[in-house]
Amino acid sequence: MERVLIVGNGYAGLAAARTLASKQGVSVTMVSAEPCPAYVPHLLPELAAGKKSEADLFLLDQADYAGLRVSLRPGAEVKKLSAKNRIALLSNGETMEFDKALIATGASPWIPGELKEVEQLCANVITMKRIADAKTLKGFIEKGATRVAIIGAGRVGMLLAEALKSSGVSVSVIEIGARILATMLEEDVAEKLHPILAERRHLRIHTGTKIAGVECEGAIAREIRLSDGNTIPCHVVVIATGVTPNTVFMENGPADGEGVAVDNRMETADRGIYAAGDVVRFETVTGRREVGQLAQNARVQGDIAAMNIAGENALCPPSFIGNVVKIDPLIAARIGDIDGSDRADFRIGRSFARATVEGRTVIGIQFVGDPEDLRGLAPAVLKKFTREDLSDLFQGRLDIGLAPLLAARSHSWA
Repeated sequence: MERVLIVGNGYAGLAAARTLASKQGVSVTMVSAEPCPAYVPHLLPELAAGKKSEADLFLLDQADYAGLRVSLRPGAEVKKLSAKNRIALLSNGETMEFDKALIATGASPWIPGELKEVEQLCANVITMKRIADAKTLKGFIEKGATRVAIIGAGRVGMLLAEALKSSGVSVSVIEIGARILATMLEEDVAEKLHPILAERRHLRIHTGTKIAGVECEGAIAREIRLSDGNTIPCHVVVIATGVTPNTVFMENGPADGEGVAVDNRMETADRGIYAAGDVVRFETVTGRREVGQLAQNARVQGDIAAMNIAGENALCPPSFIGNVVKIDPLIAARIGDIDGSDRADFRIGRSFARATVEGRTVIGIQFVGDPEDLRGLAPAVLKKFTREDLSDLFQGRLDIGLAPLLAARSHSWA
C-alpha cells in the first residue's frame, strides 16, 4: 500500500482526495493547519459580517472524509517537510513518513514590514485568510466595535468592505496605490466602480497614501496615521495587503513569493512530490508563469496530481488567471492577462469590457458591469476570440447564447 500525504485541505487538496478515493493501492492521509473541514474562502467576509454561518462555508462535513477513505488530521500543521527523506514533522510533534506527497498549502497573508510588529503585538490587528480570522472580526463587531480599518484595496479588502455595509460599522480602506483593485483592473476601468462606492455611507477610501504609524494602547491599536496627514481612529484593523505562496515549511523550497515550480503533470523537481493550487507557479493559457488564486485552477490541478500519484499519466491544461469582486449591483472581473500590445473597449448596456489583444487574439478581459453581461467572456479568451468576435458577441449574440460562436472557433490555448 502506497502512503500518500496531502498537505492542505483546500480546493486542491480536497479534489485530490476525491480522485484518490476511487484508486486502489493507496493510503491517504490529509493534514491541515486549520481544525475544520474544507471551506469556501471567498465567503469569509460574509462570515465576518454575520451574513453566513460557519457551517454555510463548509464544502463537506468532518465525517465525509471517512467516505473518501482519507485519514484527516485537522489542526496538525506541517512544520517541516523533507522531500528527500520522505518525512513530515507536524506541529503536534508527530513525525509522518510517506511515499508520495501533494503540496496543497495555498497562500499565506503577506504583511508589509512596517506592520509586522503591530500585527504580532496587537490583538485587534488581524488578517482575513482563515475562518478564525473571520470569527475574530465578527466577535469584535458583536462586542461593539464600530470602526474597522482595512489596509489594502485588493479583492479581499473590497469584498470585506462590501460585506460590512449593513453591519452598523464604519469602514476606512487604506491603499498605498493610486487606485482600488490594482492587480485586477487598470485605473480608468476601476474608476467605473467609484459611483457605486460613493453611495456607501459606511465607507471611506484613502488611496495613494502610506501608513505613517499606528498608535497603540498596550496590545490594542487605536489610530492609524497616514502619510497624507489624515488620522483614522479604529477598533479593529484588517490587513489585506495580498498573499504569498505558503512554502516556508519545505526543505530546500522555492524563494519567498515564487511558488512551487511544477511540470504539466503537477510534479515538482522531486520525483513523487506534487503541488497544486495557490502554492504553485503555473503556466497560463498565454504561456506566462504566474502565481494566483482561482478555485477552478486548484480543483483541476489537484485532480491531475492525484491521477499521476495513482500511476496514470495525466496532463494539466494551462491554467487561467481570473478574479471577481461583487460591488452590488455590479461585478468587477479580470479574465486572463491584462497587459498586452493592444486593447479594445466595448460597451454592453451599462456594462464595460476592455479586451487585451496580442496580434489579433484576445488574451484577457477587464469587466465592470451587470453580472449577466459577464457570461461568455471566459470562453472567449479560452477560444482565442478576435476583437471582431467580441464585437459580434456583444452586439446581440448574448441573446441566443454562446453556442454558435464557440462552435465556430476551433482554436484554443490548450
